[in-house]
Amino acid sequence: MTLRRPLLAAAAALVALALSACSGSAVDAASSAPASASPSASETNPYGAAVVDPLGADEPVITLSGGSAGRVGLTLAELEALGTTTVTVNEPFVKKVQTFTGVPLSAVLDRGGIAATATVDTIALNDYEYSGPASEFEASDAIIATQRDGQPIPYDQGGPIRLVYPDGTALAGVLDAWNWSLAQITVASS
Repeated sequence: MTLRRPLLAAAAALVALALSACSGSAVDAASSAPASASPSASETNPYGAAVVDPLGADEPVITLSGGSAGRVGLTLAELEALGTTTVTVNEPFVKKVQTFTGVPLSAVLDRGGIAATATVDTIALNDYEYSGPASEFEASDAIIATQRDGQPIPYDQGGPIRLVYPDGTALAGVLDAWNWSLAQITVASS
């Protein structure tokens, strides 16, 4: 079973309830739970997210909608089959140089039939949303990264896919545009 971030709190509550049935009352289990369900950054995981099970090989990692191709879901393999590129950037959230491999966003938008004149919403698994002109993403050489430093990007570190911008491009300094755990690209307007 694949858990998505919005379901993590519910899953944690169910586990706590199940454990309380085995070893005490629900009140005991609830009082021992942390006050905040939001994970915090640590030395080993600067992103501060909880661990989430990865998608199955046949499950779409991204969905495109609103373009001339209709609704398109791409698995990780289908996404990478569009062609990959590698960029080394100064990753602004962990403040170190990292190498990302991914698919140029322009190829993904083409696959979805999304025109450069469209305004698109990039939506993460946790429903975080960033909107902008497709042409602005393309002009910044955005990639949908599938690997970081030669390894798949774990969910708890912004994966399995995320938007990345090469240093020196217009969106490289717009931290809101670095959408982690990207799940959807939707046409907002054309």
